[in-house]
Amino acid sequence: MEPLIQNRDVPQPTLRALVVDDREDVAMSLALLLKHMGYTVQVAFQAKEALMKGTELQPDVVFLDIGLPDLSGYEVCKEIRATDWGLNSFIVAVTGRNGSEDLLRAANCGFDRHVVKPMDGATLKEILQTVKTRVLLSARA
Repeated sequence: MEPLIQNRDVPQPTLRALVVDDREDVAMSLALLLKHMGYTVQVAFQAKEALMKGTELQPDVVFLDIGLPDLSGYEVCKEIRATDWGLNSFIVAVTGRNGSEDLLRAANCGFDRHVVKPMDGATLKEILQTVKTRVLLSARA
C-alpha cells in the first residue's frame, strides 16, 4: 500500500465564520477561539446586524443563536437561506433547547446542525472539519 501523499503546495482557503448571539460574552468567546484557529470572523448581536455582516463576509459557517432580541434565529436562518451567500453556508443552531420539536423546527428552517449550549470542543471540531471539507470540495468543482 502506498503512503498517503499530501500536496503541500495546494493553498488552503481562509475560512470565514459569522457568530450571532445576543450575549456578548458567549459571542466573543467563540469568535476569539475561531480567530485563534485561523478563521476570519465577524460577530453580530442582533438579527439585522447578522444579515448585514453576512452579506459583507460571505461566511462558510454561521453559528446562530435561536433566542435573539429582534428576530428569532429560526427566522434569521430562513432569511440567510434566501440570500446568494446563504445557500452554501453551513448554519448551526446554537440554543438551550433540545426537544424533538426544536430539532425538527431547526431542520425545517434550513439549519445544517443543532447544538445545545454550551457547545463542547469535540462538537466544534467536528463542525469545523465538515465546513472545511465542504469548502475544499466546492473549490475543486
